Amino acid sequence: MTVKIIIDRQLKEPPNAEDIRILNDLRIRAMGQTGYISGETLVDVDDNKKIVVLSVWSSMEDWMDWKNSKEREKLEAALSAHLVEPAKIRVFMLGADCLREMLTQVLHDTTIAE
Repeated sequence: MTVKIIIDRQLKEPPNAEDIRILNDLRIRAMGQTGYISGETLVDVDDNKKIVVLSVWSSMEDWMDWKNSKEREKLEAALSAHLVEPAKIRVFMLGADCLREMLTQVLHDTTIAE
């Protein structure tokens, strides 16, 4: 099951060279992980201290392997000193994956009126 990860970060100050280096390292290293499909980094046009990272992983297990890796933890720790609060991570799946069993049951239980 494919998962989509949204990571919200609020920097204390506008991004500096160190922040950008860490964010780039996180992205580059994630790209080399098993199960990584794609990702992008978004910066709020009205407040460049707000940064959102979107990534797509082939499975929850692949994401969790990267999330819990020592390599990622080290980079996150370096970035955390620059954040207002810890990064907020949200994990989403496609509605079809979430509802697959329910949809299958509904389709099987539906009869066509003649």
